[in-house]
Amino acid sequence: MSKSHEDVEWWLIRHGVTAWNLQRKYQGHSDEKILPGEAGGLTPLQSQLAGISFAGVYCSDLERCRQTLRFIRPDWTGQAVYDPRLREMNFGAWEGKTYEMLEHDPLYRAWIDDPKLHTPPEGESWELFHNRVADFQRELVQISRELASGNGNPAILLIVTHGGVISTLNMLMNPHVGFWDSKVLPGEIMKLKLRSNELEW
Repeated sequence: MSKSHEDVEWWLIRHGVTAWNLQRKYQGHSDEKILPGEAGGLTPLQSQLAGISFAGVYCSDLERCRQTLRFIRPDWTGQAVYDPRLREMNFGAWEGKTYEMLEHDPLYRAWIDDPKLHTPPEGESWELFHNRVADFQRELVQISRELASGNGNPAILLIVTHGGVISTLNMLMNPHVGFWDSKVLPGEIMKLKLRSNELEW
């Protein structure tokens, strides 16, 4: 690969704080809104991203992620790709409930112990969740390969999504990382660097 080729960075952002985050309720596909103003916890991120040039922006189609993007980079709201593959896992009947509400449910206890083998009632299996995020990841890797054929500064892709999706993307890109190893709070950012030689077949 020639020296003109560049690295690509994925900036993975978890949406701002919602009331359900504070109440420690499972949100999943429930379309909760972020808290207004400073309570949403996005002001530091807004300052950090000001003036940054992105090669593309991707966002979960759920409202808490849309609102986050509108707050941190309103100039990108009309150009962003809103992708349902970036939604959090669907927790089905457990959405809106806390650990304390569910801790005596045998299926919930089994799911906590091994979410790959058990599925929330009316919810999404681990396989379905993993496969849709992996489908998005493969597509984004291909886009990153095309960006790496340019030159100049690293190309940056901004992805506004949910905690479970960020953990899965990090795991897919870093085989030594487990799902529970990623700790990204609402309004925080994780940066993954894809070096040009890693994007070359």
